[in-house]
Amino acid sequence: MNILNKIILTFFFVGYIKYAPGTIASFLLLLIWYFIPNILLLQASILFLILFSSLYVCNYFSIVSEEKDPGYIVIDEILGMSISLFMIPKNIALYFLAFIIFRFFDILKPSIIYNVQDFEKGLDILADDFFAGIFTLIILFMVI
Repeated sequence: MNILNKIILTFFFVGYIKYAPGTIASFLLLLIWYFIPNILLLQASILFLILFSSLYVCNYFSIVSEEKDPGYIVIDEILGMSISLFMIPKNIALYFLAFIIFRFFDILKPSIIYNVQDFEKGLDILADDFFAGIFTLIILFMVI
C-alpha cells in the first residue's frame, strides 16, 4: 500500500497512536472543523472529498489486506465526525455534545449502526461511522 493511502487511512498516522486512536482522531477532526466556516458549499465540498477519498482507500485496503476494520484505520471516524459537525453552529457546547453522541454511537453501535457492518469492499469499515454521524447530526439539529 502506498504512503498516500496510509496517510488517508490513518489520518496522518494518528491511527498508530497506541490508545484510543479513533477517539483521538475524532477529537482532532472536531478541532479542525471548528475553524472551517459554516459556508454550505465549502463544508459540503470538504465532506464529499472525505467521503470519496475514504471510499477509495477503504475499498483498496479491503482488496489488498485480509484485515477487517483494524483499529489503526481512523478515516471512518473522520468521516463520521465530519458528518456530525456539518453546518453545526460554532458553539463549544454543541461541538462537545456532537463528540459525545458520535462516540456513543460509534462505540456501542445500537440498532442499524451495528447491522451495516456486514457490507463488503471497504463499506464495512465506513458504514457504521457514516450512520453514527447521520444520527448524531439529526439529534444535534433537534437540539438546535
